[in-house]
Amino acid sequence: MRITTALLTFGLATVSLLQTAQAQEAKYETGTIPDPVISLPDGKPKSIVFLLSDKDGWSDKMKAEEERLRGNGSIVVGIDTPKYLKSLEADYKASTDEDNCIYTVSDIEDLSHQIQRQSGANDYVLPLVAGIGEGGTLALAILAQTPNATIGETLAVDPGDVIPLPEQFCTPANKVVKDGGIVYGLTDGDLPDPASVRFSTTADPAGRAHVAELLKDHPDIDVGDTQKDAYTSLSNGIDDMIAATTKEAEPLGLPLTLLPVDKPKFDTLAIIYSGDGGWRDIDSEIGSNFQEEGLPVVGIDSLRYFWSERKPQETADDLVRVINTFTKRWKVKHVMLVGFSFGADITPPVYNLLPANVKSKISLVSLLSMSHASDFEISVTGWLGAKGAGKEGDPTKQVSKMPAGLVQCVYGIEDIDDDGCHNLDPTKVDIVKLDGGHHFDGDYDALSKILIDRLKTKKLD
Repeated sequence: MRITTALLTFGLATVSLLQTAQAQEAKYETGTIPDPVISLPDGKPKSIVFLLSDKDGWSDKMKAEEERLRGNGSIVVGIDTPKYLKSLEADYKASTDEDNCIYTVSDIEDLSHQIQRQSGANDYVLPLVAGIGEGGTLALAILAQTPNATIGETLAVDPGDVIPLPEQFCTPANKVVKDGGIVYGLTDGDLPDPASVRFSTTADPAGRAHVAELLKDHPDIDVGDTQKDAYTSLSNGIDDMIAATTKEAEPLGLPLTLLPVDKPKFDTLAIIYSGDGGWRDIDSEIGSNFQEEGLPVVGIDSLRYFWSERKPQETADDLVRVINTFTKRWKVKHVMLVGFSFGADITPPVYNLLPANVKSKISLVSLLSMSHASDFEISVTGWLGAKGAGKEGDPTKQVSKMPAGLVQCVYGIEDIDDDGCHNLDPTKVDIVKLDGGHHFDGDYDALSKILIDRLKTKKLD
């Protein structure tokens, strides 16, 4: 099934889906991506690949790669790189924001959400980004501005060094003006997703030199030379990415992030349910802070876990597996259960469905930015700030069934209209009011300390 965008007005793409003998219509908001070619496999998709062309645009070779990937079960979003760069430049120039910069990742993530939701995918998979030539250069620049847990992997084949736009991308990475464009480094610290670069015998020497510079601070980039032509290298590299990101490779078959420590403190592990955006920002930073404090962490990516509707009991059963597996593996007796936003809303009903012997291991439940609506399926409207439907009821009613002293509920004062914490019984729940809104003004270090300090007050056997 090959879909070519027929209309793009104000970022809305109308595409025609030819499925068996029926013609259906799907609409996607594509942001600054102009006229993407969107291909859906005949069965359930196993991956989604954003394919960035070379400077010759959406050529016959790119079409052939698109068809190959679609036939192998992947969703493909084909992007004509020169057209995309022009669109980014036009969007930048149309803005009146003095602090304007170019941010590509939101287009990729938003379109991935829309396509996977409309395609009926049972599980959400992180999009893969692959580019060749100028598209490879762009793929590396996108890597420089990607948040954690947003892109699955990045592949660049025969990249150059310069993005041919004078306007800056939104990234703190090093930038060097060259030939009317900009050469981008990568942000400090760990890469946001695994990255691979492949060079054919016809690769640009400037691109080789650029990647060699990137390797100095990021030796974990997988760089290799090949005697195969660039497009064969692109195909092979994408196949390797898809194989590396299959569900079978995940612990317990669940979307978990594991942050172990050598010698756990407090005889406790933390299990964190993320917000509906996935394991990133607040969830990821709290997890990292916990790990630095000696508290091992299992992070559960709510975006991926709840992409399709889960039953509360099913979720509780999976939590039992996580608790039993990692208390044994990391040799700890106790569990600290944390949920943020969507994750906080599902935590109380899930806790109440746990068997007694598992409940006895949980010494603290910390709920961050809890609302009054529990849902066990991610909603597209939730990403836009809309309230949940509350199909599974009000989580505050579930909190009232939990043991006194077990629950800590933290909220931002600016979030009080939607908050479920402030009206709980303070004689049974540790209620913490902080400055800021839903994300606590981004002060995740202070938030982590509040949670750790509460854990320290617990008398653990």
